[in-house]
Amino acid sequence: MTISRRSAATALSAAALLAATAGVAHAGPPWTISIGGSSTGTPVPFTATSGTIEWTVPGMNLTCDSGTAEGTIHPGPTSGPAAIVTSTTFNGCMFPLGMELSVVQASDWNVNLTGDNSGGVTPGEITNVNASVSDADGLCSFDVTGSVASSFDENTQQLTADNTGSPTNLLVSDVNGCFGLVLAGDPLTFSATYDVDQVAAVTITN
Repeated sequence: MTISRRSAATALSAAALLAATAGVAHAGPPWTISIGGSSTGTPVPFTATSGTIEWTVPGMNLTCDSGTAEGTIHPGPTSGPAAIVTSTTFNGCMFPLGMELSVVQASDWNVNLTGDNSGGVTPGEITNVNASVSDADGLCSFDVTGSVASSFDENTQQLTADNTGSPTNLLVSDVNGCFGLVLAGDPLTFSATYDVDQVAAVTITN
């Protein structure tokens, strides 16, 4: 049975997302990244962990219980990616109707800096986002590609990813099934805050 998006919107109330990303103030590169007080050396591995992750397509809210991100942070002056996210996990992601979804990262994601450090918070953008979403029974699958606004807070050592202000930068494609609740071309919003663990304190100057 196909459930219309209008019916789903009536039955499922989308939770409001609070944008946690600092406003982008465009600054010229380079930025200097220090790890444990040092701005020299080779890329340093990091692990980041998140609590609840919220993402939406029009008329529908999806939630993951938790997630992780791993990759490398690049110390020193940079006008390119400040970090590379090489792998992610998304745990307990639920589709309406009680289906659990798996999310698989399909390429390395770049964490770029875009503006001035203000009060220890530096705005940025996660680009080259590419992931595949599906359920185990083959009832729903789709891809997500694009970019997500971000910010790094050196006071808390947290990376926030939140594109609720610009959802059209992250789009759905290659939809199969999904009961008509997800459509190709849908904008997708994403909101999560990651604690950057297992690495010395990261600071950013510009």
